[in-house]
Amino acid sequence: MPIEGFDYKAFAKNLSDQVGPALPHDIPDPDKQYIINIVFNFCYMAGEAIANDTTINFNAEQASIVTQFIGEWAFHKSIDIIRSNIDPQFRDAIMQKIAFTVFEIAKTAIIKQLPQADMIAVVEHHVKKAYTEALDELKAKGVLNEEQVKEALSHSNIDEMAQAQAQEQMAQEGNDNLPAANAANAGYIQQTNDTKILKLATFAIVLKHLSVDKRQGLLNKFSPEDAAILTDYAAMDDLENKLDRGLVVKCLNEIKKTLPEPRKISSEKIYKRLYKIVKNSDISKISNMMIKERKVVKNFVLSASGQCEEVNIPPRVADIVCNYIEEKLTK
Repeated sequence: MPIEGFDYKAFAKNLSDQVGPALPHDIPDPDKQYIINIVFNFCYMAGEAIANDTTINFNAEQASIVTQFIGEWAFHKSIDIIRSNIDPQFRDAIMQKIAFTVFEIAKTAIIKQLPQADMIAVVEHHVKKAYTEALDELKAKGVLNEEQVKEALSHSNIDEMAQAQAQEQMAQEGNDNLPAANAANAGYIQQTNDTKILKLATFAIVLKHLSVDKRQGLLNKFSPEDAAILTDYAAMDDLENKLDRGLVVKCLNEIKKTLPEPRKISSEKIYKRLYKIVKNSDISKISNMMIKERKVVKNFVLSASGQCEEVNIPPRVADIVCNYIEEKLTK
């Protein structure tokens, strides 16, 4: 039975008409037509299947959502496949697997009444899974080798488009929203790589949740120009909602990769450090510092002076205690 207000033929045509202007310039003309055709065909078939499915009772909006999901992912993954230089004879099989996955997952998500954000996330998860499985199948058949699979997985047009849009938006918003007192920073933003600006804006979200002292300590590690940009972004109202959440997570992960690994703390080294602190300090002063401390911490510290038996506490806690004592002793 047709769905009132849902003309799947016209909808598929409308979606495919939007493909041409949105295609990247590096895609050859014959491949551009392939993408336009596959978006139309998949959307047409999906819309027709939904309209004729008597087991579900979708309205026009819900039917459009499923169909649009298929159109968008057909667009993005066909670009990834073409950029990966996968032989054209294997393209359709991969795309059919992805389209079927999107169709089933999107339908289930709507039936379960998932929020839109969760629906987008779960569809994307299963698309990536289906794409990886399709590539692994080709590798198992000897069509692709390991390097070709890695190359194919390295492409993500949807992420590239989202990042480009977010960077453009953030660069513009950054210039427009800088506090008047720091308007001179706008020129520096314009001269700086968009990816770097996006990372600075992302890092500013972290700064917003730190104490003043910790924030300033981190700012001091940046160049004066970058520190000024970080300060401006951190002062923005609702900065978190001005950035795409997916890009923020990716930027944070990239930042994390550049950080040094946490140093391993040895219980033996910590106790030697504590013993050295106690040996070279006024024990009465240390005892006074421990009066209000918990018994286990107090005994751990005093054990280094022989006043009680050695106490074992987690190395990281012991490290914090040593830092605290050293800080207090220098004041």
